[in-house]
Amino acid sequence: MMRGVLTALLLAHAIVFMHAATSIPNEGNDPPKTGFNTNGTSIFTNYDNFKANGQAFLLYEASLVLETPYQNVSVATILWISAASFSAAHLPPAVNARVVIYPLGSAVKDLNNAGSQVDFLKSYASLYASSYSAQVNAMEQVLIQTTDDWTLRSWDDGLLVNPHIIWEGDDAGDKSANAATSALAGFGTITWLTVEQASLVMNVSVADLTPAKFDVEYSAVWYRSNPPNEPTPSPTPPSSGAGRRDFGVTAFVMTVVMMMAMC
Repeated sequence: MMRGVLTALLLAHAIVFMHAATSIPNEGNDPPKTGFNTNGTSIFTNYDNFKANGQAFLLYEASLVLETPYQNVSVATILWISAASFSAAHLPPAVNARVVIYPLGSAVKDLNNAGSQVDFLKSYASLYASSYSAQVNAMEQVLIQTTDDWTLRSWDDGLLVNPHIIWEGDDAGDKSANAATSALAGFGTITWLTVEQASLVMNVSVADLTPAKFDVEYSAVWYRSNPPNEPTPSPTPPSSGAGRRDFGVTAFVMTVVMMMAMC
């Protein structure tokens, strides 16, 4: 009797786990041929459009977990990518470019409330690179911000929606208010948009979204975070002890190097 009950329970659990098992589209199918994705189209579709248009627009959506207990945030931004340099024809497809990030909704406020450290700005200067990997059969993408140290990694397989992961480690030595609570990790999607779609989300005219206009926009955004002629703050010497001696040696070496460079 007991054995029959246990058998029934185990069978019930097996059925539950079977229904709860993770599944994906195209599961069990053979891998796509090199250069093609699961839809049978080229993995270079987005790359070629980027190259032809001189710019690209991405909708970034992410689910983030921050180091502070119970702090999870969902965010969305628009990425405007341009000022690109593409690899020569005889080399594997690759590109690097500049990016302006536009947070959507309450993304910045939500991140800071959760312990992240994000300046309250309307847009942010960032950098982008992508390179083809035959083994992965995708364009591997990376995105970094110029005023913070998070990194986004993604895989462009030519489909409109690409998966990504993002992370930021401990900001040791950073004196920002939230530096001690800003570590995060997350996942999400990147959706490739047309310029018309991007203009609707950004509430601007298509005429304002051109590679030439991008150069002006990126410069304005970058200089806003890096004002010209603003003196670089000098490090504060330690008050005493070995730290002060180390500081003095470092300062001396830097002075000598500068003098040699001026000669």
